[in-house]
Amino acid sequence: MSPRTGRPIIGEEPKNKQIALRVTATTKKKFQECSEITGKTQTNLLEEMVDDLHNRLTKEK
Repeated sequence: MSPRTGRPIIGEEPKNKQIALRVTATTKKKFQECSEITGKTQTNLLEEMVDDLHNRLTKEK
C-alpha cells in the first residue's frame, strides 16, 4: 500500500478551504506583527479571531 500523500491533518479537521482578503498595507503589517509577537501562524490567529467573534455574537442571542 502506498503512503498517504498531501499535507498531514493538524487538529480535528483538514484545512482544505481558502479565504482571500484584500487589505491595506497597514493592516497586513499589523497582522504580521501579531503573528510574530504571539508566535502563532496567521491561519491560527484568524481562526481564533473568528471563534471569538462567533462566540460573542451567538451568546448575545
